Amino acid sequence: MEGNQNRIQSIDAIRGFALLGILVVNVLAFHSPHFMYGGIDSFYQSATDSALLTFIGVLFQASFYPLFALLFGVGIYIMYERLTEKVNDQAKSVLRRRMFVLAAIGLAHGVFIWYGDILLTYSIVGLLTIWLIQKPVRSLLKWAAWMLGSVTAFMTLMNYAARDFLANYRDEEAIAQSFALYTGTYADIFDRNIADWLVMFNPLQVILMILTILPMFLVGIVLVKLGWVTNPKQHISNIRKWIWITLIIFIVFKVGPYLMGDPVWLDYIKQGIGGSFSSLFYFLILLVTFSYGRGMFIQSILAPVGKLSLTNYLLQSLIAFVFFYGVGFNFYGQLNIIDLMAYVVIVYSVQVVLSIWYLKVFQYGPFEWVYRTLTYGKVQRLKRRS
Repeated sequence: MEGNQNRIQSIDAIRGFALLGILVVNVLAFHSPHFMYGGIDSFYQSATDSALLTFIGVLFQASFYPLFALLFGVGIYIMYERLTEKVNDQAKSVLRRRMFVLAAIGLAHGVFIWYGDILLTYSIVGLLTIWLIQKPVRSLLKWAAWMLGSVTAFMTLMNYAARDFLANYRDEEAIAQSFALYTGTYADIFDRNIADWLVMFNPLQVILMILTILPMFLVGIVLVKLGWVTNPKQHISNIRKWIWITLIIFIVFKVGPYLMGDPVWLDYIKQGIGGSFSSLFYFLILLVTFSYGRGMFIQSILAPVGKLSLTNYLLQSLIAFVFFYGVGFNFYGQLNIIDLMAYVVIVYSVQVVLSIWYLKVFQYGPFEWVYRTLTYGKVQRLKRRS
């Protein structure tokens, strides 16, 4: 029982780490429209901004949504195994219901709060994952490699053909509308958010996201099937080998493009290959670190945040909504990178403190409680037993 509890703490801690990385990246998208419509140089002009953007690009950008997807795959398979023991043939039905509940939460988040929601996409990918969940390790790895390789190759060729357009892309009209509406009333914000959400969730974009994220779900399942997640010490030689392999691929495909001047047509290689392997590197290095009892203080800080991952993810959006948009403090487009990183430190620190305090009284976060209650069709006990 003790080993299982340690394993859960380790996965929760990695999930908490992923939420920190997601906050770093998302705050840039909340602050200005450059991710959607170009013109990043006009928002961040100092040498310090440029250096920090490179730092974020290498270590954070496109690394943490894949990491969260990998963790999602780990969680789905562990839940599938437990449900199979309890309800056997109903396991997949419960998982499907779980994905539909997540889809509803993600849809509400994306439409009413922030167009950059990832939960709806995860729910779609989760449904596809359930279809593949019983396939053997070799088959899952073939599916993952084929999807990630094909979409990366296709998009890189397309981006290379359009490299001159992409290098100078800047939609002035959309940028102006973003500033006009995100700094206005909630009705203004809602109108602009819907427009951006429809861009983010157009059919082509959804297909590309699925082909990028589903491989990481499958890798998460593979890691559980191989026993690396449940008993990392037994597989330490293989894990250490893959830590080095993923680190090398991380450096080549994530750092390499910056040494070439960071041409925009290499973005999909940076994100698809570099981002996926950097996320796997982060997962494996932290799994080994926590499993061997190192970094226990860091684990104790990160694990509560990770255990309340759904609530903390949505809370990050709600805080940013108030901080950056016109209904609140209206800092949209007004800050530099140092200011934004200070914001990240403050928000995440508050989440750490609140998560530790909250879990002393309750066993689930408020959104986790809703998620579980609707999944199982039975009101879950929220408070811890005395």
